[in-house]
Formats: sequence, C-alpha cells, structure tokens
Amino acid sequence: MKGKKEYIILAAIIIAAAAYLMLRQTDRTHYQMPQVAEISKNDITRIEIAGAGKTVRIDRRKDKWQIAPKDYPADAGKINRILDTIAGLKLTAMVSELKDDQRYDLGPKKRITVKAWAGKTVKREFMVGKAANTFRHTFVKIAGDPRIFHAEDNFRDRFDVTVDALRDKTVLAFKAGDIKTIAITRDGRTTTFKKKDSGDKAGASDKKAEDKPAVSQAGAPVWQRADGQTADPAKIHAFLAILADLACDTYPTGRTQSDLKDPVASIVLTGGKKTYRLTVYAKEKQGEEVRWPGQSSENAYIFLLPDWKARDIVKDPADLMPKKPEKTPAAAAGKAAAATQ
Repeated sequence: MKGKKEYIILAAIIIAAAAYLMLRQTDRTHYQMPQVAEISKNDITRIEIAGAGKTVRIDRRKDKWQIAPKDYPADAGKINRILDTIAGLKLTAMVSELKDDQRYDLGPKKRITVKAWAGKTVKREFMVGKAANTFRHTFVKIAGDPRIFHAEDNFRDRFDVTVDALRDKTVLAFKAGDIKTIAITRDGRTTTFKKKDSGDKAGASDKKAEDKPAVSQAGAPVWQRADGQTADPAKIHAFLAILADLACDTYPTGRTQSDLKDPVASIVLTGGKKTYRLTVYAKEKQGEEVRWPGQSSENAYIFLLPDWKARDIVKDPADLMPKKPEKTPAAAAGKAAAATQ
C-alpha cells in the first residue's frame, strides 16, 4: 500500500513538472519573439543601408527608385529583392540573449543596419549579421532589442552593396523587331543596313505578303546594304540581340564627355518613331581589366563596357555580310579552263 502511494505521488510530481515546463516554454516563446509589424513594400518610400562606415540611401520618386544624393537610377530587380526582404522579414527563433554580437557579425564593424520609411515614419529597422550554418536563415537584431534572432532566408548579400552595385547598368534597351535601319560608322565611313519590306520588292505576287517584311529562306528578315547586297540574317540577328539589352560593367567616376576621345564606332538604330545612338571609344586597360568607354542616347552617364562585349559591337560592318566561299584549287582550275574555251 505504501509503495502504491509513493508511485502515485511520483507520477503527480512528474505530471506537474511537465506541465510547468510546457507552460514556461509557452510563456518564454511569446516573450522571446517580438512582434514584427506588417508593412507593404508599396508603402516604402525610402531605404537606408548603413555598414562599414558607409551609408546608401535610395528614394522612391513616383514609380522609380533613385540613389541619393546624385539621383542615379537604381536597378529595379535588386531594389525589388530588397523591398521583398524588408516587407517580408520573419523571425523564426531566438538565438542568443547574451551580448555576443561579434560571433554573429552583428558587431559595429560588420553589421548592416537597414531602415525603411513610409513618408516621414520609420516603419522597419533591423541589423543584419551573417548567414546561419544552414544558409536558410540570417542572424538579425531588431531595433531596441538586444537579443539575436534567426530570420527566415539567407539575405545578407542583398544589403551588402555599394552605390555602383545598385545602379541600373542598362545603357540601351529596345525591341529588336522594331528596328528598321542600322547605320555603323567606323574609320570615318558609314555603312547602312535596311530591313527590306515585301513592298520594296517589285512584282510581289501575293497581296498578303505586302503586309509582311520580306524574309529569308530561314525565316529571318532580309537586311540589305545601300549597294543592294544582302547581309547575313543570323549575324544581323546576333548583332541586334547584343544591343537590344545592353548593360555596362560599371560607371567611371570623375569622367566628363570632354574626356572621351578616339571613337572606335558609332551606331545609329532607327525604328518606328525613335532613334537609338551608341558610341564606343578606344579601349582602356585598368590593371588586368580591359574596358571600353561609351555613351548612349538611353543613358545620361558615361559607362564602361566589358572587353568581350565591346569587341562584338565595334566589329567591321563587313563582318555582317555572308562569308564568301573559299576558292578551291579544283574550282580555280575549272574557271581557268572555261576561260580558255
């Protein structure tokens, strides 16, 4: 009887202890996880990213984001990822209550402080540390809270940026199918290619064809030089593809238009009601990097193109023509024999 009573008392103690731990853990969870207020990324009008002694500020002007203080256009894709991270910030667990910020790259030298405003009100402020070992979380601190938390997703690299990294690198953008003429100037000579429409060809047999551009046997539009020679459609297509979504490597600092000399090639593209212009200047070597300065009608700033891309742009217009068949010895002999008959 005594033993049975002891078992009952022991079981009661175990149940009480378990209940206590469960309730304590529940209370602790509510206490540990701060409430992160909801915010729509569409409400955010300013972002400030500070780290390593530098601050980058981006402001929304209507539907465009610009980098202060010079109002450089910002890369829309990168800004959208930043906005998604700020608005969707989700804490998943508390990591530490100790003052061990250095361990998580949240000390003054390595942390990145992010602030987001809606109008004149700061809607979100947090500090970004390094990625967790799982690479699925990032260590963060919330403004006014000394504790360290896991935030969902690995996003430090989205905020570890410079002004140059955030700038929109697009220097030329258009729809290749809209282009009607291509004028390339090199060595003082201009070569013009014109897309040939079916209406330009005399004796069109099918009225329906008059509404469509002339196409080669491969289905590509026909491009001709002023002398009537037809360009290689695949080469023209590749050339326009490079220019249609042209991005630079970087923007040089302290350069003005008067510094640009020795243009290697100038390209003028017309299509519809718009004309696009691109000028590429003599290449420059900076350490191991070779870049080509350029100017474009679609970008207000001097930019630098990577070597591999610029070489495809400044090619000789003759390279856009079909490759001439090589004369074989047999063919040459046959031609000579025919000439003697």
